[in-house]
Amino acid sequence: MSDELCRRQFLKAGVGLIAGIGSAVMFGDRPVVLAQPARQPSQTKNTLYTKGRYLFDSSGQKIVLRGINLPLLDDWNFPQSDRLAELEKTGANAVRIQWYKDYGQLTRPAYSLQNLDNFLAKCKANKIIPILGLFDLTCQPDTTLLNTQLIPWWTSEPVLAVLKKHQRYLIVNPANELGVYRWASNSVAALEAYKTSYKNAIARIRQHLQVPIAIDAPDCGSSIEVFAKIGRELIDSDPNRNLLFSGHAYWAGYDGMSHLNAVIKANLPIVFGEIANKQDESIAGKTAYCYYDIDGRKENHSPQNNFTYQALLKVLKEQEIGWLAWCWWKDGCDRREMTRDGNFSGLTPYGKDLVNNPIYGLKATARRSTAFE
Repeated sequence: MSDELCRRQFLKAGVGLIAGIGSAVMFGDRPVVLAQPARQPSQTKNTLYTKGRYLFDSSGQKIVLRGINLPLLDDWNFPQSDRLAELEKTGANAVRIQWYKDYGQLTRPAYSLQNLDNFLAKCKANKIIPILGLFDLTCQPDTTLLNTQLIPWWTSEPVLAVLKKHQRYLIVNPANELGVYRWASNSVAALEAYKTSYKNAIARIRQHLQVPIAIDAPDCGSSIEVFAKIGRELIDSDPNRNLLFSGHAYWAGYDGMSHLNAVIKANLPIVFGEIANKQDESIAGKTAYCYYDIDGRKENHSPQNNFTYQALLKVLKEQEIGWLAWCWWKDGCDRREMTRDGNFSGLTPYGKDLVNNPIYGLKATARRSTAFE
């Protein structure tokens, strides 16, 4: 695979081993407050919406996202084919869509907003919630680029015309993995810039769209602790109070799990926009794909803290926290693909686990929304 197939730099991330899972969930010697049943809100809305830690559809049904990332534009067979019908066979109730306002490769086959419109219509037909993200600035440190480069696309009339057609079941993800915090030379200033940029972006989007806005954590999505620090302030800045906070569990060298309990206790709506079995590393300025084994298989390099995605998914099941696997197909790390060829019949061992595991697999846990009816 070429770097263009998956322009991702999952650097320096990791998590500690979960000590035990049962009627009480422990992170080391720290107990986790188990999820309490959420009462269904009485009001109905015209979009998906959050209340407390949970996401609801327009009929008031609680939705726990259980889905898959689809690198739609890294597959140069798109728009002629998109593999959604094959992905649907997994039982997933959501798909995170990789999109670019500018892919940046002149040789890539052309794609258009009409292609996006058609794909979103297919999501509706298959009763799969689409989470549309822009990947142009993946892992870039400067969050001011969000408002100068990406929000003008989100708020342009041609784009809005498409998004409003699908707003009843749509989630927007303004920027994939933008910003830094732990990796910044001044984390306080970096967090303030991140917060200010997203406040401005929320305000501009809300002039046009009322759908949930999914905000990726900084440091390539890994630093979920920022949500415990500024998540409530971001929600309060949103007139709709309709945000999702998205973590990406590339935690081979970073104890992200120690911060998850704080986010849960803060009653914040968190989802894991990316979980995976392998993690990349940057070595001498180049991406080493599949460098870390975050599936316990010990094929390459072991995480510093023995983190595995399987242990995380068990916690997310207990806590009714949504997740989306990276990825269906295609990826620069072929062992991180759920299928060898984009077809359900070609599921890899990783894909089979995510689909069929009796505890956390898609077949066992994904429930589809009634908002499409």
